[in-house]
Amino acid sequence: MRQRITRKGLVLLAGATALMLAAVAHGTDQVEQRKAEEAKQQSDAAKRAASADSRLASVDAAPLGENPVYQPPLRGAPRDRVPGGLRAGRALPTPLALSPDHLAHTASPDPSLFWHIDEAPPAHVKIVFTLIHEDGIEPLIETPLARVRQAGIQRIRLAEFGVRLDPDAEYEWSVALVPDSAQRSRDVVTTGYILRVARPAELDGELKLASANTYASLGLWYDALEAASDAVDAAPAEAGRRSQRDALLRQAGLESALD
Repeated sequence: MRQRITRKGLVLLAGATALMLAAVAHGTDQVEQRKAEEAKQQSDAAKRAASADSRLASVDAAPLGENPVYQPPLRGAPRDRVPGGLRAGRALPTPLALSPDHLAHTASPDPSLFWHIDEAPPAHVKIVFTLIHEDGIEPLIETPLARVRQAGIQRIRLAEFGVRLDPDAEYEWSVALVPDSAQRSRDVVTTGYILRVARPAELDGELKLASANTYASLGLWYDALEAASDAVDAAPAEAGRRSQRDALLRQAGLESALD
């Protein structure tokens, strides 16, 4: 009898040991999985940083040339930029979408969008970015933006939100100043429109990073403004780079956004 009990005890002990080892192995697998995910995130972040550095280095090395001349696309009805203003009897800073008064084009799946504000809003005012697909009911993006601490041109990088625009699809994007989340009728909103088109043949081949001049001549407003802004970011003190961006803004009737 004692022998059978001992054998049974050994069997139970072996089973418990196996369960313990399995639990340890599972825990180790989870730790390794977390480490792998963290390593991937760090790698992706490093790649994005390297890509940004490479882009700015390319822009910094590119010759300035003459000011770009924007050629608006032939198709598309006029669109209202809906600039901000006075709401509910109280003045707020004026946001302005840096988009022409028509459906403007991009050849990029995740371009940067730009907007301007004439002064930093009060600390209690939220800034909300919204992106809506032409066939969508719910926004693709509706998210607060970082607090703006000084007036001037602001950038929204779609790549940071993991959004890629569909080819031949129209989108509405907006920036809203929200003084009271419980009364959104008091928002001050500015709106722009964007259409992703096929990459022009002129951009194929060895030309990986076109100049603002090239994009503007092809009617790619958002790409031209991004290239011009990248040039400014690469050398903020160089007046010629700001002159190129200012020329684009003037051609779209956006003089109020000039620095």
